[in-house]
Amino acid sequence: MFGVLGELTLHLEGRPRTLRASKAGALMAALLLSREVALTPDQLIDALWAHNPPRTATASLHNHLSRLRVLLGPHRERLVQGHGGYRLDLREGELDAEIFATRLVQAQDAHADGRWDAVYAETAAALGLWRGRPLPEFPLLHDGPHVAHLVELHLNALEMSFEARIRLGRHHGTIGELGRRIAEHPLREPFHRQLMTVLQREDRTAEAIAVYHGLRQRLADELGIDPSSATQECFQELLLSPGPGSSPPVNTAQATDKKVQPSAAVSLTKASFQPVPGAPFQTPRDIGDFTGRTDELSTLLDGLRERSMTPPAVVIVSGMGGVGKTTLALHAAHLSREDFPGGQLYADLRGFGTGSPRAAHDLLARFLADLGVSPRSIPEDSDDRAALYRATLAERRVLVVLDNAGHTEQVLPLLPGTCPSAVVVTSRHTLAGLPGTSRITLGPLGRAEQRSLLASICGTELVRADPSATDRVLDACAGLPLALRIVGVRLAQPGGRSVAGTADRLAWKGQRLDALSVDHLGIRDVFMLSYRALANSDRLRQRDAARAFRQLGLWPSHPFSLQAASALLNQPLDHTLDLLDLLASAHLLQNPSPGVFRFHDLLGEFAAERARDEESSEEADAALLRLLLWHAEATEHADQASGIGRPRPVNASTALPELANGQEALDWISRELPALTDAVQLAARSSRPELAWRTAGALFGWIQANWWTKEWEEPVTVALSAAQRESALSGQAELHNVLGMAHGSAHRNEISLKHLEVAVALYEQTGETERQASTLANTSNTLRQAGRPEEALTTIERAICLVGSSHRPRARFEYILGAVLLELGDTRGATAVFRRVVEVWRTQQRPFLVQVGLIALGDALRALDEREEALALLAEGLQLSRKTNQDHQTADALEALGRAHFQFGDHQQARVHWQEALLIAERNDLQQVVNDCRKGMDLLDSVL
Repeated sequence: MFGVLGELTLHLEGRPRTLRASKAGALMAALLLSREVALTPDQLIDALWAHNPPRTATASLHNHLSRLRVLLGPHRERLVQGHGGYRLDLREGELDAEIFATRLVQAQDAHADGRWDAVYAETAAALGLWRGRPLPEFPLLHDGPHVAHLVELHLNALEMSFEARIRLGRHHGTIGELGRRIAEHPLREPFHRQLMTVLQREDRTAEAIAVYHGLRQRLADELGIDPSSATQECFQELLLSPGPGSSPPVNTAQATDKKVQPSAAVSLTKASFQPVPGAPFQTPRDIGDFTGRTDELSTLLDGLRERSMTPPAVVIVSGMGGVGKTTLALHAAHLSREDFPGGQLYADLRGFGTGSPRAAHDLLARFLADLGVSPRSIPEDSDDRAALYRATLAERRVLVVLDNAGHTEQVLPLLPGTCPSAVVVTSRHTLAGLPGTSRITLGPLGRAEQRSLLASICGTELVRADPSATDRVLDACAGLPLALRIVGVRLAQPGGRSVAGTADRLAWKGQRLDALSVDHLGIRDVFMLSYRALANSDRLRQRDAARAFRQLGLWPSHPFSLQAASALLNQPLDHTLDLLDLLASAHLLQNPSPGVFRFHDLLGEFAAERARDEESSEEADAALLRLLLWHAEATEHADQASGIGRPRPVNASTALPELANGQEALDWISRELPALTDAVQLAARSSRPELAWRTAGALFGWIQANWWTKEWEEPVTVALSAAQRESALSGQAELHNVLGMAHGSAHRNEISLKHLEVAVALYEQTGETERQASTLANTSNTLRQAGRPEEALTTIERAICLVGSSHRPRARFEYILGAVLLELGDTRGATAVFRRVVEVWRTQQRPFLVQVGLIALGDALRALDEREEALALLAEGLQLSRKTNQDHQTADALEALGRAHFQFGDHQQARVHWQEALLIAERNDLQQVVNDCRKGMDLLDSVL
């Protein structure tokens, strides 16, 4: 058993000990107070020497820890070191403070149910553990939160004990005890209310009245405030009470309405709140056309109406400029006016604006005066003002609206302490330094909400008259309420633009921010406040973030990863992440998923403006080239990781995407393809056009897996044009080969053969034998599809001869050889080749190619009438294609399974497979599969 409720005690092996005030004892006391939380060496040094440690503090600490282990004797293993600190391993029920708090929780539960005998019993058991002020022999620990917490728990236990005795009629003898507690805590109102009640019951009403007036005078002299509403109600009931023997006045003590954990302070009760005459209601006017935000508004109102008194509810509403934070906060304040009879305080903290930010020191004076404190009683010191502010709000239910906060330091002094009030803070920053808060992050409005808001401003008829133009307007406003409000005001003006004309104006390239302004409202001005707060900061990190914002504005239209941003900014990954996190916390960037960042559409346009206006052309060009190089290297890396593309060395200049397997590599390219297309276009016009064909050429493997999407045509043709302008023969050959392969996959055989013929000739000129052989293999495959199997056989044999037996793509060449042999009727020869190919690809762990080989091998075995093995291999190929989410291969596998089941007489199963294959093929425009499935089902119909 360990004791801290009084002098430090240790009770081990049946022997109680009171420890002297030694350093080892101080260490034990500090560790017991922190309980399960490990204390670092620095925290332990503070416990021993506060802020004046000796130079040998670290060495001395280890000596004192050794003495503590000796003190623990056979229980020395209780001192546990790990995770950067030390803790004492305590078992349940071994610490008197833990038992004390548990008893109080049980007393609270009984109090809530009105079980006064149980309240008395539990508080008596708790108070029986109290031996005096915790740890009096260790004064350095007294100013810490743990000792203060225990003292507060003790006072709450006394208050509940006194109330239980009063409720049970056992108050005789409590007058002296209450008088002593009041002398120790002259400003603690619950003790005064309880003494007033007991005195009235003892027919000493005059003395009870004197207790009230003494408290009122003391509060006025020391704090410049009146007694709380609960105490005033107790006094009024005292005056109206019929005399001794009557029921006690209400609010004699404070109860709990919410269970706390043993480690938390005992909660205070809800008082009975009535509207306070003359209470300040400063919230600015609500807007009549508030629209949407149903979920956010409900969450905010629920948070503000939470009536727990400790701690007060604090809700932070954050989001980018113009997203409607203040509008939401004010609307919620007006809806909850009746919930705050003590009034509503409001202040614009001017964290973002043209005026100077409001200082908490000045606002505390204003708030205190608004709450009725005499100006002469307001202290000069900021901390004293904050303390008086918390005391003034202690038992009032007031809503405090702190609008437009710039940083945490502005807000902290303005937060109430233990009281039933609530606070709503709006900020463009997340204010992560504010603990114990609820958070609402506002994003752009949903489509339906956008339309409703626009209609509420300019009229429903105008919005409905031209739905297409309205959609274009909504797209241009990108869900930002301020932008919609500006457009709505313009449309509502007599003689203003039509919806179509407004949509056209907003579509002018680079002119949207100019169009989104009216009167004193302007999107650019709103964004500029957020940006300037960083750019003009006296902190280097924030100025660096502003520069990062500008440079990222060179690439505003696409999401980007940490690695891409690191390349663009030319910064290490850890520093880049710090900058991105800072921009995200300032809502200048969005962070929709881990590791992914992007601009809001309008903010991206603003960032691009900042880049044009504030970055030199040399710096901008260098940053963009770094990003284009990263895209080329990342795409090459993904192509190789896919297991489909050709092997290539990737010597990256910066960090590349982390890709666990081939499917992740293909998925990465699918996600990034719009950005890669823009990168190719930009590189083609840059001083390094080779990055265009490097990036486009590295799409080879992805195109093999996704040739039917046609998304590859633009980047590849743009890169080919750039290579032709630069007379880059190798680049031209690469892209002709890619185009030939892609068109061949789509069975556009003639155009495929033209591209491949050019590629073979160019590779012959450049002397790239291996690339020439790969292109010949592609040519052979297309010739086979075109019904020219003899030419296909000659071509694939030439390719195999060129590379010899050691070349890695040899298996792919043999696969094509097998397909040609199958076309020529050599089914057994084709089957032997396909078996070798599948084995190689299995060994190489290339699942995409394995499924291709399985379908070919299974179909060849079908032709040989090997029913069981054919169906098993085709089923495995189908399973692999479904697992990797490859629609083309899935359709191929289903079509081949349909043919196999048809051949082996299972016509019903054949139809099932062909119908599913047809659905997939039609959805993805796989015309050859569509034709094969329809032929198969026609054959089925003719047979049946």
